[in-house]
Amino acid sequence: MSMKFLSRGLLLAMTVPALLTAGCAATGSGQAMEGAASPASPTGTDTGMYESPMPGDSGTASPTGTAGAMTSPRAVVEQFYKALDDGEAQKAAKMFTSDGVAAVQGKDTAEGMQALTDVFEDAKVEGTPNIEESEAMGKAAFVSATVDSTRGFFLLANEGGSWKIDRYMSNSSSD
Repeated sequence: MSMKFLSRGLLLAMTVPALLTAGCAATGSGQAMEGAASPASPTGTDTGMYESPMPGDSGTASPTGTAGAMTSPRAVVEQFYKALDDGEAQKAAKMFTSDGVAAVQGKDTAEGMQALTDVFEDAKVEGTPNIEESEAMGKAAFVSATVDSTRGFFLLANEGGSWKIDRYMSNSSSD
């Protein structure tokens, strides 16, 4: 088995329970335990953002390091939302890995540069993105964010010192 496959599997195994808990809490269709521990927050409390330092990263959320590589998963997601807000679908698509996938509510799942560009072509950000959680674990990371009533969940991969979006899923919370 490849290391990329194992890394993705481990990341998914760690994040799916947190997503289910968050989804149940947001929709009222289940019970989320207040203060329950999640993989991103072992103590059950919001510990703030944690980013694994990468070469050239000072530990801040600066979008670029010394070589111009995106060194923070949070910064990549912020730049992704900015590209959408600016109407730059191709720029948003280039923030994905070569086999990146986007599952956007109401649209076909997109894989590949052209499909990603197409799915983001008419996407607009309505409001200021709120990065709720960002966690890096070696060469994998996840970021969850909301913009108005739309939730976004990102899985990122570090390729050659640069963070890229590998999987993205968004949907609207129910009212």
